[in-house]
Amino acid sequence: MQKRSQFSSLALIVAITTWACEAAAPAPAASGVLAEDANQTGAGTGSTIIESDVIIASSHDVATVNPDGGAVTGPVVNPDIGLSCSITGACPVNMPCIGGVTKDSPLVYCSADCEADAQCPASFECAKQGKDAKGVERSLCQKRKFCSTCSSDGQCGDGARCVSMGGAKFCSRTCNVGKTECPRWATCQEVSEGGAACVHNSGSCQGDGSLCAACAASDNCTTNNGACLTYNHTKEQFCSAPCNAGGSCATGYNCVDINMNGAKSKQCVPADKTAPKCVPKLNKHIEEGDILDDFVMTGFIDTDDNGSLLSTVNGDEQPRVIKLSEFADLGFKIVLFNVAAGWCGPCKQETLAFKALIAKYPDLGIYQVIYDGVTPGSLPQLPLAKSWIKDFKGVGAVGVDPDRNVSPINVAGSTPLNLIIDAKTRKVLKKINGLPQTGIAGVVAPFMK
Repeated sequence: MQKRSQFSSLALIVAITTWACEAAAPAPAASGVLAEDANQTGAGTGSTIIESDVIIASSHDVATVNPDGGAVTGPVVNPDIGLSCSITGACPVNMPCIGGVTKDSPLVYCSADCEADAQCPASFECAKQGKDAKGVERSLCQKRKFCSTCSSDGQCGDGARCVSMGGAKFCSRTCNVGKTECPRWATCQEVSEGGAACVHNSGSCQGDGSLCAACAASDNCTTNNGACLTYNHTKEQFCSAPCNAGGSCATGYNCVDINMNGAKSKQCVPADKTAPKCVPKLNKHIEEGDILDDFVMTGFIDTDDNGSLLSTVNGDEQPRVIKLSEFADLGFKIVLFNVAAGWCGPCKQETLAFKALIAKYPDLGIYQVIYDGVTPGSLPQLPLAKSWIKDFKGVGAVGVDPDRNVSPINVAGSTPLNLIIDAKTRKVLKKINGLPQTGIAGVVAPFMK
Protein backbone atom coordinates (compact mmCIF):
# COMPACT_ATOMS: atom_id res chain seq x y z
CA MET A 1 0.00 0.00 0.00
CA GLN A 2 1.11 3.57 -0.47
CA LYS A 3 -0.45 4.66 2.79
CA ARG A 4 0.12 4.14 6.49
CA SER A 5 -0.24 0.40 6.87
CA GLN A 6 -0.81 -1.76 9.92
CA PHE A 7 -2.30 -4.83 8.29
CA SER A 8 -2.47 -7.84 10.55
CA SER A 9 -2.56 -11.39 9.36
CA LEU A 10 -6.01 -12.94 9.51
CA ALA A 11 -6.95 -16.59 9.40
CA LEU A 12 -9.00 -17.61 6.35
CA ILE A 13 -11.83 -19.97 5.46
CA VAL A 14 -12.86 -22.96 3.27
CA ALA A 15 -15.90 -24.59 1.75
CA ILE A 16 -16.58 -28.18 0.95
CA THR A 17 -19.13 -28.04 -1.81
CA THR A 18 -18.56 -27.71 -5.53
CA TRP A 19 -21.12 -26.75 -8.12
CA ALA A 20 -21.49 -27.55 -11.80
CA CYS A 21 -22.23 -24.84 -14.35
CA GLU A 22 -23.04 -23.80 -17.85
CA ALA A 23 -20.73 -21.08 -19.16
CA ALA A 24 -21.76 -18.30 -21.51
CA ALA A 25 -19.58 -16.39 -23.93
CA PRO A 26 -18.78 -12.70 -23.27
CA ALA A 27 -20.60 -10.15 -25.38
CA PRO A 28 -19.68 -6.55 -26.24
CA ALA A 29 -21.31 -3.77 -24.24
CA ALA A 30 -23.16 -0.73 -25.51
CA SER A 31 -21.26 2.08 -27.20
CA GLY A 32 -19.68 4.74 -25.00
CA VAL A 33 -17.91 2.31 -22.67
CA LEU A 34 -15.60 -0.62 -23.01
CA ALA A 35 -16.93 -3.64 -21.21
CA GLU A 36 -17.66 -7.32 -21.44
CA ASP A 37 -20.76 -9.11 -20.26
CA ALA A 38 -21.08 -12.51 -18.62
CA ASN A 39 -24.54 -13.92 -19.22
CA GLN A 40 -26.03 -14.81 -15.86
CA THR A 41 -25.87 -18.50 -16.69
CA GLY A 42 -22.11 -18.26 -16.65
CA ALA A 43 -21.31 -16.19 -13.62
CA GLY A 44 -22.73 -18.03 -10.68
CA THR A 45 -21.27 -19.00 -7.37
CA GLY A 46 -18.82 -21.82 -7.74
CA SER A 47 -19.60 -22.04 -11.47
CA THR A 48 -23.36 -22.30 -11.63
CA ILE A 49 -26.16 -19.80 -11.38
CA ILE A 50 -28.00 -21.92 -8.85
CA GLU A 51 -26.75 -23.53 -5.67
CA SER A 52 -28.32 -25.59 -2.91
CA ASP A 53 -28.21 -24.62 0.75
CA VAL A 54 -27.18 -28.21 1.52
CA ILE A 55 -23.53 -28.68 2.48
CA ILE A 56 -21.35 -31.66 3.26
CA ALA A 57 -21.11 -32.32 6.97
CA SER A 58 -18.78 -34.37 9.13
CA SER A 59 -19.17 -35.63 12.67
CA HIS A 60 -17.54 -34.22 15.76
CA ASP A 61 -17.55 -35.06 19.46
CA VAL A 62 -18.78 -32.37 21.85
CA ALA A 63 -17.09 -32.33 25.26
CA THR A 64 -19.29 -33.58 28.06
CA VAL A 65 -17.28 -32.39 31.08
CA ASN A 66 -16.14 -28.99 32.30
CA PRO A 67 -12.41 -28.13 32.20
CA ASP A 68 -12.20 -28.79 35.94
CA GLY A 69 -13.70 -32.25 35.54
CA GLY A 70 -17.14 -31.35 36.92
CA ALA A 71 -20.35 -32.54 35.32
CA VAL A 72 -22.05 -30.47 32.65
CA THR A 73 -25.67 -29.65 33.48
CA GLY A 74 -26.79 -28.21 30.10
CA PRO A 75 -25.90 -28.12 26.42
CA VAL A 76 -22.22 -27.54 25.70
CA VAL A 77 -21.35 -24.91 23.11
CA ASN A 78 -18.18 -25.87 21.27
CA PRO A 79 -15.88 -22.81 21.56
CA ASP A 80 -14.38 -23.50 18.13
CA ILE A 81 -17.68 -22.93 16.32
CA GLY A 82 -17.32 -19.82 14.18
CA LEU A 83 -13.53 -19.91 13.85
CA SER A 84 -12.42 -18.69 10.43
CA CYS A 85 -11.09 -21.44 8.18
CA SER A 86 -10.47 -19.26 5.12
CA ILE A 87 -7.53 -20.05 2.80
CA THR A 88 -6.27 -22.95 4.91
CA GLY A 89 -9.58 -24.76 5.23
CA ALA A 90 -8.34 -25.95 8.61
CA CYS A 91 -10.76 -26.73 11.45
CA PRO A 92 -10.41 -28.79 14.63
CA VAL A 93 -10.82 -32.52 14.14
CA ASN A 94 -14.19 -33.66 12.79
CA MET A 95 -15.49 -30.10 12.40
CA PRO A 96 -16.56 -29.05 8.87
CA CYS A 97 -15.60 -25.75 7.28
CA ILE A 98 -18.79 -24.18 5.89
CA GLY A 99 -20.24 -20.90 4.64
CA GLY A 100 -18.69 -20.62 1.18
CA VAL A 101 -17.93 -22.51 -2.00
CA THR A 102 -14.15 -22.88 -1.59
CA LYS A 103 -11.50 -22.44 1.05
CA ASP A 104 -10.69 -19.12 -0.62
CA SER A 105 -14.08 -17.74 0.39
CA PRO A 106 -13.58 -14.96 2.97
CA LEU A 107 -16.59 -15.84 5.13
CA VAL A 108 -16.16 -19.58 5.73
CA TYR A 109 -16.03 -20.80 9.32
CA CYS A 110 -15.80 -23.95 11.42
CA SER A 111 -19.04 -25.61 12.48
CA ALA A 112 -20.22 -28.61 14.47
CA ASP A 113 -23.09 -31.07 14.59
CA CYS A 114 -26.03 -30.10 16.77
CA GLU A 115 -29.50 -31.14 17.85
CA ALA A 116 -30.82 -27.80 19.14
CA ASP A 117 -30.04 -24.07 18.98
CA ALA A 118 -28.82 -24.18 22.59
CA GLN A 119 -25.76 -26.14 21.43
CA CYS A 120 -24.74 -23.27 19.15
CA PRO A 121 -23.43 -19.73 19.87
CA ALA A 122 -26.00 -16.95 20.33
CA SER A 123 -25.99 -15.69 16.73
CA PHE A 124 -26.08 -19.23 15.28
CA GLU A 125 -28.93 -21.67 14.72
CA CYS A 126 -29.00 -25.45 14.54
CA ALA A 127 -29.91 -25.80 10.87
CA LYS A 128 -30.91 -28.96 9.05
CA GLN A 129 -28.56 -29.76 6.18
CA GLY A 130 -30.36 -32.71 4.57
CA LYS A 131 -28.58 -35.99 3.97
CA ASP A 132 -24.86 -36.20 3.42
CA ALA A 133 -23.19 -38.42 0.78
CA LYS A 134 -23.72 -41.44 3.03
CA GLY A 135 -27.43 -40.76 3.42
CA VAL A 136 -27.13 -39.56 7.02
CA GLU A 137 -29.33 -36.65 8.13
CA ARG A 138 -27.23 -33.83 9.59
CA SER A 139 -27.80 -30.57 11.41
CA LEU A 140 -25.03 -28.02 11.89
CA CYS A 141 -24.51 -24.82 13.83
CA GLN A 142 -24.92 -22.17 11.15
CA LYS A 143 -24.61 -18.39 11.33
CA ARG A 144 -27.94 -16.65 11.23
CA LYS A 145 -28.28 -14.47 8.15
CA PHE A 146 -30.92 -12.36 6.49
CA CYS A 147 -34.20 -14.34 6.64
CA SER A 148 -33.08 -16.74 9.37
CA THR A 149 -35.79 -17.25 12.00
CA CYS A 150 -35.27 -15.38 15.27
CA SER A 151 -36.94 -14.13 18.44
CA SER A 152 -34.60 -11.26 19.39
CA ASP A 153 -32.11 -8.86 17.79
CA GLY A 154 -29.22 -10.50 19.62
CA GLN A 155 -29.71 -13.73 17.67
CA CYS A 156 -29.11 -11.98 14.35
CA GLY A 157 -25.54 -10.76 14.90
CA ASP A 158 -23.92 -7.35 15.04
CA GLY A 159 -25.95 -4.56 13.46
CA ALA A 160 -28.83 -6.85 12.47
CA ARG A 161 -32.45 -6.85 13.61
CA CYS A 162 -35.20 -9.38 14.27
CA VAL A 163 -38.39 -8.11 12.60
CA SER A 164 -41.87 -9.39 11.78
CA MET A 165 -42.62 -10.47 8.23
CA GLY A 166 -45.83 -12.28 7.30
CA GLY A 167 -46.71 -13.37 10.82
CA ALA A 168 -43.27 -14.69 11.80
CA LYS A 169 -39.98 -13.08 12.83
CA PHE A 170 -36.83 -13.15 10.71
CA CYS A 171 -33.37 -11.59 10.80
CA SER A 172 -33.08 -8.39 8.79
CA ARG A 173 -31.03 -5.20 8.86
CA THR A 174 -31.63 -1.49 9.37
CA CYS A 175 -31.79 0.64 6.24
CA ASN A 176 -32.71 4.06 4.88
CA VAL A 177 -36.15 4.32 3.29
CA GLY A 178 -35.91 5.17 -0.40
CA LYS A 179 -32.37 3.77 -0.74
CA THR A 180 -31.30 0.51 -2.41
CA GLU A 181 -29.18 -0.86 0.44
CA CYS A 182 -31.37 -3.95 1.02
CA PRO A 183 -30.94 -7.23 -0.88
CA ARG A 184 -32.41 -7.02 -4.38
CA TRP A 185 -35.43 -9.07 -3.33
CA ALA A 186 -36.24 -6.85 -0.32
CA THR A 187 -37.39 -3.27 0.23
CA CYS A 188 -36.62 -0.82 3.03
CA GLN A 189 -39.77 0.09 4.91
CA GLU A 190 -41.07 1.02 8.36
CA VAL A 191 -41.59 -2.01 10.59
CA SER A 192 -43.76 -2.65 13.66
CA GLU A 193 -40.67 -2.96 15.86
CA GLY A 194 -39.86 0.68 15.09
CA GLY A 195 -37.64 2.34 12.52
CA ALA A 196 -36.92 0.95 9.07
CA ALA A 197 -35.70 -2.49 8.05
CA CYS A 198 -35.41 -4.61 4.92
CA VAL A 199 -38.60 -6.61 4.26
CA HIS A 200 -38.82 -9.50 1.76
CA ASN A 201 -40.74 -8.54 -1.37
CA SER A 202 -42.81 -11.72 -1.04
CA GLY A 203 -44.13 -10.44 2.28
CA SER A 204 -42.31 -13.11 4.25
CA CYS A 205 -38.99 -14.91 4.15
CA GLN A 206 -40.80 -18.23 4.20
CA GLY A 207 -43.61 -19.20 1.84
CA ASP A 208 -45.81 -22.28 1.66
CA GLY A 209 -43.01 -24.56 0.46
CA SER A 210 -44.33 -24.86 -3.08
CA LEU A 211 -42.24 -24.45 -6.23
CA CYS A 212 -40.78 -20.92 -6.38
CA ALA A 213 -41.91 -20.00 -2.84
CA ALA A 214 -39.55 -17.96 -0.67
CA CYS A 215 -37.33 -19.95 1.71
CA ALA A 216 -34.28 -19.74 3.92
CA ALA A 217 -33.51 -23.46 4.35
CA SER A 218 -34.50 -26.70 2.66
CA ASP A 219 -36.82 -27.72 5.48
CA ASN A 220 -38.95 -24.75 4.33
CA CYS A 221 -39.60 -26.60 1.04
CA THR A 222 -41.17 -29.87 2.18
CA THR A 223 -44.50 -29.34 0.34
CA ASN A 224 -43.04 -30.85 -2.83
CA ASN A 225 -39.94 -32.47 -1.26
CA GLY A 226 -37.89 -29.72 -2.83
CA ALA A 227 -34.74 -27.86 -1.83
CA CYS A 228 -34.03 -24.22 -0.99
CA LEU A 229 -31.87 -22.92 -3.85
CA THR A 230 -30.08 -19.61 -4.40
CA TYR A 231 -29.73 -17.56 -7.57
CA ASN A 232 -26.19 -16.29 -7.36
CA HIS A 233 -26.62 -13.01 -9.22
CA THR A 234 -29.43 -11.84 -6.98
CA LYS A 235 -28.92 -14.11 -3.93
CA GLU A 236 -32.67 -14.71 -3.92
CA GLN A 237 -33.64 -18.01 -2.29
CA PHE A 238 -36.56 -20.09 -3.56
CA CYS A 239 -38.02 -23.59 -3.30
CA SER A 240 -37.41 -26.05 -6.10
CA ALA A 241 -39.28 -29.32 -6.71
CA PRO A 242 -37.98 -32.70 -7.90
CA CYS A 243 -38.35 -33.24 -11.64
CA ASN A 244 -41.08 -35.57 -12.88
CA ALA A 245 -40.29 -38.94 -14.44
CA GLY A 246 -38.35 -38.39 -17.66
CA GLY A 247 -37.03 -35.03 -16.43
CA SER A 248 -40.14 -32.96 -17.09
CA CYS A 249 -41.35 -29.91 -15.14
CA ALA A 250 -44.36 -27.62 -15.14
CA THR A 251 -44.62 -25.02 -17.91
CA GLY A 252 -42.08 -22.24 -17.37
CA TYR A 253 -39.63 -24.47 -15.50
CA ASN A 254 -36.66 -26.56 -16.57
CA CYS A 255 -35.16 -29.68 -15.03
CA VAL A 256 -31.52 -29.10 -14.00
CA ASP A 257 -28.87 -31.01 -12.04
CA ILE A 258 -28.16 -29.50 -8.63
CA ASN A 259 -25.14 -30.60 -6.61
CA MET A 260 -26.33 -31.45 -3.09
CA ASN A 261 -23.76 -32.88 -0.70
CA GLY A 262 -21.75 -34.31 -3.56
CA ALA A 263 -24.72 -36.00 -5.22
CA LYS A 264 -26.64 -34.77 -8.28
CA SER A 265 -30.33 -34.09 -7.79
CA LYS A 266 -32.68 -33.19 -10.66
CA GLN A 267 -34.74 -30.16 -9.64
CA CYS A 268 -37.27 -27.91 -11.41
CA VAL A 269 -36.23 -24.25 -11.56
CA PRO A 270 -37.54 -21.25 -13.55
CA ALA A 271 -36.69 -21.61 -17.24
CA ASP A 272 -35.50 -18.02 -17.75
CA LYS A 273 -31.76 -18.29 -17.08
CA THR A 274 -30.90 -14.75 -18.20
CA ALA A 275 -32.95 -13.10 -15.46
CA PRO A 276 -34.40 -15.87 -13.27
CA LYS A 277 -36.57 -14.81 -10.41
CA CYS A 278 -39.36 -16.14 -8.23
CA VAL A 279 -39.78 -13.05 -6.05
CA PRO A 280 -42.48 -10.62 -7.30
CA LYS A 281 -40.02 -7.75 -7.61
CA LEU A 282 -36.25 -7.34 -7.87
CA ASN A 283 -34.85 -3.94 -6.93
CA LYS A 284 -31.64 -2.25 -7.88
CA HIS A 285 -28.87 -2.65 -5.34
CA ILE A 286 -26.23 -0.16 -4.16
CA GLU A 287 -26.72 2.90 -6.31
CA GLU A 288 -25.11 6.33 -5.95
CA GLY A 289 -25.80 7.77 -2.51
CA ASP A 290 -26.18 4.36 -0.84
CA ILE A 291 -23.94 3.05 1.94
CA LEU A 292 -22.04 -0.13 1.05
CA ASP A 293 -21.69 -2.75 3.78
CA ASP A 294 -18.13 -3.56 4.75
CA PHE A 295 -17.08 -5.88 1.92
CA VAL A 296 -14.55 -8.68 2.38
CA MET A 297 -12.43 -10.69 -0.05
CA THR A 298 -9.39 -12.94 0.15
CA GLY A 299 -6.29 -11.68 -1.58
CA PHE A 300 -3.05 -9.77 -1.38
CA ILE A 301 -2.14 -6.37 -0.03
CA ASP A 302 1.15 -4.55 0.54
CA THR A 303 1.67 -4.97 4.29
CA ASP A 304 5.08 -3.31 4.54
CA ASP A 305 4.79 -0.46 2.00
CA ASN A 306 7.53 -1.85 -0.23
CA GLY A 307 5.46 -1.34 -3.38
CA SER A 308 4.71 -5.05 -3.91
CA LEU A 309 1.57 -7.06 -3.22
CA LEU A 310 3.43 -10.36 -3.55
CA SER A 311 6.73 -9.90 -1.71
CA THR A 312 8.10 -8.30 1.45
CA VAL A 313 11.64 -7.45 2.43
CA ASN A 314 11.71 -10.78 4.26
CA GLY A 315 9.86 -13.07 1.85
CA ASP A 316 6.45 -13.51 0.27
CA GLU A 317 3.28 -11.64 1.12
CA GLN A 318 0.71 -14.06 2.49
CA PRO A 319 -2.90 -14.00 1.27
CA ARG A 320 -5.52 -13.07 3.83
CA VAL A 321 -9.01 -11.68 4.29
CA ILE A 322 -9.09 -8.00 3.35
CA LYS A 323 -11.86 -5.69 4.53
CA LEU A 324 -12.90 -2.60 2.61
CA SER A 325 -13.04 -0.67 5.90
CA GLU A 326 -9.27 -1.07 6.34
CA PHE A 327 -8.69 1.70 3.81
CA ALA A 328 -10.39 4.24 6.07
CA ASP A 329 -8.29 3.06 9.02
CA LEU A 330 -5.19 3.75 6.92
CA GLY A 331 -6.23 7.32 6.18
CA PHE A 332 -7.31 7.03 2.56
CA LYS A 333 -9.89 9.60 1.43
CA ILE A 334 -11.44 7.80 -1.54
CA VAL A 335 -11.51 4.12 -2.55
CA LEU A 336 -11.94 2.88 -6.11
CA PHE A 337 -13.92 -0.35 -5.66
CA ASN A 338 -13.22 -2.21 -8.89
CA VAL A 339 -15.04 -5.39 -9.95
CA ALA A 340 -13.16 -7.49 -12.51
CA ALA A 341 -13.22 -10.94 -14.11
CA GLY A 342 -10.36 -13.17 -15.22
CA TRP A 343 -11.69 -13.30 -18.80
CA CYS A 344 -12.38 -9.56 -19.08
CA GLY A 345 -10.07 -7.74 -21.54
CA PRO A 346 -11.09 -4.19 -20.50
CA CYS A 347 -10.49 -5.18 -16.85
CA LYS A 348 -6.89 -6.05 -17.68
CA GLN A 349 -6.48 -2.79 -19.58
CA GLU A 350 -7.90 -0.87 -16.64
CA THR A 351 -5.68 -2.62 -14.08
CA LEU A 352 -2.54 -1.64 -15.97
CA ALA A 353 -3.50 2.03 -15.46
CA PHE A 354 -3.97 1.81 -11.68
CA LYS A 355 -0.30 2.22 -10.74
CA ALA A 356 -0.09 5.63 -12.42
CA LEU A 357 -3.44 6.57 -10.90
CA ILE A 358 -2.40 6.04 -7.28
CA ALA A 359 0.95 7.73 -7.97
CA LYS A 360 -1.00 10.82 -9.01
CA TYR A 361 -3.52 10.57 -6.16
CA PRO A 362 -1.85 9.27 -2.94
CA ASP A 363 -5.15 9.55 -1.06
CA LEU A 364 -6.80 7.06 -3.44
CA GLY A 365 -7.05 3.42 -2.46
CA ILE A 366 -7.65 0.61 -4.97
CA TYR A 367 -9.79 -2.35 -3.87
CA GLN A 368 -10.04 -4.80 -6.78
CA VAL A 369 -12.41 -7.77 -6.55
CA ILE A 370 -12.18 -10.59 -9.12
CA TYR A 371 -15.56 -12.35 -9.13
CA ASP A 372 -15.15 -14.76 -12.07
CA GLY A 373 -12.37 -16.98 -13.42
CA VAL A 374 -10.48 -17.05 -16.71
CA THR A 375 -13.57 -18.38 -18.51
CA PRO A 376 -17.12 -17.15 -17.79
CA GLY A 377 -18.58 -19.15 -14.94
CA SER A 378 -15.30 -20.59 -13.68
CA LEU A 379 -14.37 -20.26 -10.05
CA PRO A 380 -11.98 -17.40 -9.12
CA GLN A 381 -9.38 -18.59 -6.62
CA LEU A 382 -6.22 -17.16 -5.08
CA PRO A 383 -3.81 -18.37 -7.81
CA LEU A 384 -5.79 -16.18 -10.24
CA ALA A 385 -5.30 -13.14 -8.01
CA LYS A 386 -1.60 -13.87 -7.80
CA SER A 387 -1.15 -14.21 -11.57
CA TRP A 388 -3.34 -11.13 -12.13
CA ILE A 389 -1.02 -9.05 -9.96
CA LYS A 390 2.05 -10.33 -11.82
CA ASP A 391 0.66 -10.00 -15.35
CA PHE A 392 -1.28 -6.74 -15.03
CA LYS A 393 0.67 -4.94 -12.29
CA GLY A 394 -2.11 -5.00 -9.72
CA VAL A 395 -1.82 -2.44 -6.91
CA GLY A 396 -3.67 -1.53 -3.71
CA ALA A 397 -5.51 -4.69 -2.76
CA VAL A 398 -6.35 -7.48 -5.22
CA GLY A 399 -8.47 -10.45 -4.24
CA VAL A 400 -11.14 -12.95 -5.21
CA ASP A 401 -14.83 -13.33 -4.40
CA PRO A 402 -15.64 -17.02 -5.08
CA ASP A 403 -19.13 -16.66 -3.57
CA ARG A 404 -19.97 -13.81 -5.98
CA ASN A 405 -21.20 -11.64 -3.12
CA VAL A 406 -20.47 -8.65 -5.34
CA SER A 407 -22.84 -9.86 -8.08
CA PRO A 408 -26.07 -8.23 -6.81
CA ILE A 409 -24.36 -4.83 -7.03
CA ASN A 410 -23.66 -5.38 -10.73
CA VAL A 411 -27.30 -5.12 -11.83
CA ALA A 412 -26.32 -4.14 -15.39
CA GLY A 413 -24.16 -7.26 -15.68
CA SER A 414 -21.26 -5.65 -17.55
CA THR A 415 -17.65 -5.85 -16.44
CA PRO A 416 -15.65 -3.96 -15.21
CA LEU A 417 -17.77 -2.22 -12.62
CA ASN A 418 -16.33 0.73 -10.70
CA LEU A 419 -17.66 2.31 -7.51
CA ILE A 420 -16.03 5.48 -6.23
CA ILE A 421 -16.53 5.33 -2.47
CA ASP A 422 -15.93 7.67 0.45
CA ALA A 423 -13.43 5.61 2.47
CA LYS A 424 -14.77 6.67 5.87
CA THR A 425 -18.53 6.36 5.33
CA ARG A 426 -18.49 3.85 2.42
CA LYS A 427 -21.04 6.07 0.68
CA VAL A 428 -21.14 5.41 -3.07
CA LEU A 429 -20.25 8.67 -4.83
CA LYS A 430 -20.20 7.31 -8.38
CA LYS A 431 -21.13 4.02 -10.07
CA ILE A 432 -19.82 3.21 -13.54
CA ASN A 433 -20.38 0.03 -15.54
CA GLY A 434 -17.66 -0.55 -18.08
CA LEU A 435 -14.45 1.34 -18.71
CA PRO A 436 -15.10 4.95 -19.79
CA GLN A 437 -13.43 5.85 -23.08
CA THR A 438 -11.73 8.75 -21.29
CA GLY A 439 -10.22 6.26 -18.84
CA ILE A 440 -10.89 5.83 -15.15
CA ALA A 441 -8.56 8.72 -14.24
CA GLY A 442 -11.03 11.23 -15.65
CA VAL A 443 -13.81 9.78 -13.51
CA VAL A 444 -11.74 9.75 -10.31
CA ALA A 445 -10.28 13.26 -10.64
CA PRO A 446 -13.33 15.28 -9.46
CA PHE A 447 -13.40 13.39 -6.17
CA MET A 448 -9.72 13.90 -5.34
CA LYS A 449 -9.84 17.68 -4.85
